[in-house]
Amino acid sequence: MDYKNNILSRFGDNGAKQPLFMPDIDLWYRWHTARGTLPPGLEKSSLVEIARELNCPPWVVVTPWQLEFQGIEVTREEVDQVRTIEYHTSAGTLTEKWSLGVDGDWWQSEYPVKKVEDLDAAEILINAKTYQMDSKISGFEPNNPEIIDVAKLPMSAYADMLHTVIGFSEGFMLLLGAGKERLTEMLTIFEKKRQKYIHDIASLPTSIILAPDNLDGQYISPKVFKDHFLESYQEIAKVLHDHDKKLLVHVGGNCKHILPLFAEAGIDGVLGVSGPPQSNATLAEAREIAGPGLTLWGGITQDYLVSTHDETFLEKAIEEAMTSAGPDQRTIIGIADHVPVETEFARLKKVAALINGDV
Repeated sequence: MDYKNNILSRFGDNGAKQPLFMPDIDLWYRWHTARGTLPPGLEKSSLVEIARELNCPPWVVVTPWQLEFQGIEVTREEVDQVRTIEYHTSAGTLTEKWSLGVDGDWWQSEYPVKKVEDLDAAEILINAKTYQMDSKISGFEPNNPEIIDVAKLPMSAYADMLHTVIGFSEGFMLLLGAGKERLTEMLTIFEKKRQKYIHDIASLPTSIILAPDNLDGQYISPKVFKDHFLESYQEIAKVLHDHDKKLLVHVGGNCKHILPLFAEAGIDGVLGVSGPPQSNATLAEAREIAGPGLTLWGGITQDYLVSTHDETFLEKAIEEAMTSAGPDQRTIIGIADHVPVETEFARLKKVAALINGDV
């Protein structure tokens, strides 16, 4: 099946009218592959083979760059299910910590910047942080109509600072108060460095470019979006569009209040659309808010794939997603925002079968 053209058509006005289900199984697949816990009969399957088992397009994300810290020493240690990473700068050492959760995954519990005194070292860290294009990059299959291969951008400067440098507690308060001016200067520096790679990424042999920014409405207000994301997306979108590429942005959490700004930003599509309890905009609501030109991907809350939720919630979500997607040629039904590692594979197969009309 020509999945690639089917997906790309949904970034325009000529999308297929039949609902299409495309789950992002990358996280789920990598997690279970590493632990040898893929479903029975699929233990040695590739991600593409799992997608074929579901009768769905394989969504394959390729990272064409490597993160490096130039001029500073980075040390890593794991003891008693705690991973510690230290960044040794001339202005002091910044420390981040990760804890091994009950699900077997690592969760960040401490971020490098916690207080005003960390800002000198943080500035050195930001200046040292760089992305190098991977000279050995592989994984793209531009002539394979069955695979949707995508290149991933580095996170936007503001999103990167939230998710990797200051976090969402003590460090975040600096951004609202005593450290605001200095952190804003660092954002400008980092964004300029990041923009250098956009032309290289735009030249890669793929039609979709993913911005993995995880825009969480709890921390991204319309003002923050306008101040720290709008111009960046506009510049990136212009370069990508000149190369006949589409810009897809990942959202996490509530997004209703920033969706109206996406069209102005030049964004072509949004990944992670969902109603409660995961987010606050169903596919139908997102379409009304965002306007007709934005491609929507999502509609089914990831929680409903887990056994702790009654399957009736999943069935209702499928029905609502299909109703919204039916007449909407710019919609892709998916699990918002990815298939969780705790997913019951039987439920995932049920979603695929119902939407694909295989039952």
